[in-house]
Amino acid sequence: MQPSLVAGMRRMINTKLQPTRVKYVAPKDQIQMWRIVRGDEVFITSGKEKGKTGTVKKVLRSLNSLLITDRNMVTKHIRPQAEDPTKATKIQIEAPIHVSNVSLIDPQTRQPVKTHYRAIVDATTGKSERKRFVVGTEVEVPKPKADIAKYKLERVDSPKDTSAKDAREVTFIPDINVPPFPSSSILDELRNPYSKFH
Repeated sequence: MQPSLVAGMRRMINTKLQPTRVKYVAPKDQIQMWRIVRGDEVFITSGKEKGKTGTVKKVLRSLNSLLITDRNMVTKHIRPQAEDPTKATKIQIEAPIHVSNVSLIDPQTRQPVKTHYRAIVDATTGKSERKRFVVGTEVEVPKPKADIAKYKLERVDSPKDTSAKDAREVTFIPDINVPPFPSSSILDELRNPYSKFH
């Protein structure tokens, strides 16, 4: 029996034991205009988490899917690492949920609704801005604002990061007597030796 055929039969037998995986989405089938962004509160309309709400943790645009905090959890097995070959662990992580299985929540009624974009002109600045509204109503579904303070608290410099002091240090001082290109010997190596301009 061919190895690929055996592997295929094993997959068919163990389909219930394997976590659901998101299939590849061709670029032409990817959603171009997203109505759901990171930080939105959504209602899950189908699947094992049907009827629950959650916050969007990450938008996987190339897969037309979302990661929702503490929803659609699956077990991931971590192999033993080089530093500790005896240690193998299991962790719980969020699996992707297809965007068609979730809906945005109406901020007033707290029910799942369909939304669409509408161009709104600011009276003071005169600039046009696209905002989300519940279909058939004048209820706006505002986009969540990024928590910059939380990001700054969570961010920790790693050993490979350049320190702020080194980044501010001036290492190049322009001089009118020194041309801003390599010396003539390097340029001679780069030039075509068979050129008539050499």
